[in-house]
Amino acid sequence: MNGYDILENLKMQVSKLEYMQYVSKIQYDAQNSQENLFIFLTDNIFLANWAKRKYRNLMIKFVEQTTNFKPEILFNLKSERQPPQIPQRKYIIKNNQYTINQDYTFEKFIVGECNEFAYKMTKEAAKRQKPNWNPLLIYGNTGLGKTHLLNAVCHSVYKRNPNAMIIYITAEIMFNEYRHRLQNKTMDQFRERFRKCDYLLIDDVQFLANTEKFQEEFFNTFNDINLAGGQIIMTSDKPPKLIEKLEKRLKSRFDGGMSAKIESPELETKIHIIKQKCELNNINLDSKIIDLLATQVHDNIREIEGIILKLHGQMSLLNMPITTEIVENELKDRGVEKKHIDFEDVITLVARELNLKPTEIRNKTRSKKTIAKARKIVAYIAREETNTTFPAIASELNLKDHSAVSKQIKTLKEEMQQNPQLKNEISNMISKLKHILQ
Repeated sequence: MNGYDILENLKMQVSKLEYMQYVSKIQYDAQNSQENLFIFLTDNIFLANWAKRKYRNLMIKFVEQTTNFKPEILFNLKSERQPPQIPQRKYIIKNNQYTINQDYTFEKFIVGECNEFAYKMTKEAAKRQKPNWNPLLIYGNTGLGKTHLLNAVCHSVYKRNPNAMIIYITAEIMFNEYRHRLQNKTMDQFRERFRKCDYLLIDDVQFLANTEKFQEEFFNTFNDINLAGGQIIMTSDKPPKLIEKLEKRLKSRFDGGMSAKIESPELETKIHIIKQKCELNNINLDSKIIDLLATQVHDNIREIEGIILKLHGQMSLLNMPITTEIVENELKDRGVEKKHIDFEDVITLVARELNLKPTEIRNKTRSKKTIAKARKIVAYIAREETNTTFPAIASELNLKDHSAVSKQIKTLKEEMQQNPQLKNEISNMISKLKHILQ
């Protein structure tokens, strides 16, 4: 069994178009692969992530059916094929789901208000010989950069101390190994591996709640690492108190450490992230397309990556550029399209975004520039995104008549033409309205 067999089997399981777009661009790295470790190479991180999500399980299943053994499947970039000569990297324990991404460093992490605290906490944890807080938990929705930060810790710690023992794993894979060791009566090897590391980095820690016995094992592992001065850093999609079936003593341990939430990225941060990912992979996107993706896809950067990868692959094959129309059609296919929005939805969100009260926006006062701006934005969005009539908008905003509403909207449109930042800000508000109603 080798990687060429795996790719040949995969070819038979996908359509001809999909094979040409994606599978044909994946190469087997025979030089660096091992008996039960198959390494494949791609041109860019987008294709690597796509292959990991779409094909990894199919490849593992094929090997399992043929050899009766579950292999490790990794996707690396071609630029990483000839790494510098360094000692065997046993300081990082690779698992069946992830490899350490060379682009996921602290230097390449885009920092905004949404993630600044989590960034600073993980960077500080990676610098210290002994932890100030244990464990450190980074939580937030999918696709916001939690895995990037764990990878960045690996890079940073190794740079500081190449001899450090780092284990980077998902809770699900950790549980699978625990179950395997338990069945084969080799728990001593499990404890030797996990309790004697300097850094234990666990992705998707919400899956710790598999069984009480596993939680007990993790509790003891945590205590041993903590007593020895090691650092535990975890990610989760929710805070500890909301993780179902998590034992009280583990919740207590988690609460005794430090938690940092990654929020949905603000518009400017999303735009910077998209631009960076395009630059890293030599993909050229018009600024209008970047703005469109940033404003229409609410917060999931991973979803935006998927859209870019798919369109880049399709358009490269057809030798055509990615246009605004193509992106809009793709968003429509994904269900990112106009939803029914009421006037109250508009005024509530605009008030929240500009730190005002809805009653202030409805008031006639013009003493504050922010209020005047808010009234124009409400009038514009209400007209563009709702069925509210001009007279109804005038009544809601205490304006004289429909002509006053028309003037407000016309003025704002002129300002948006002259100020792209204002245009993006309003587009982002509209995107958030749609997201709320999904």
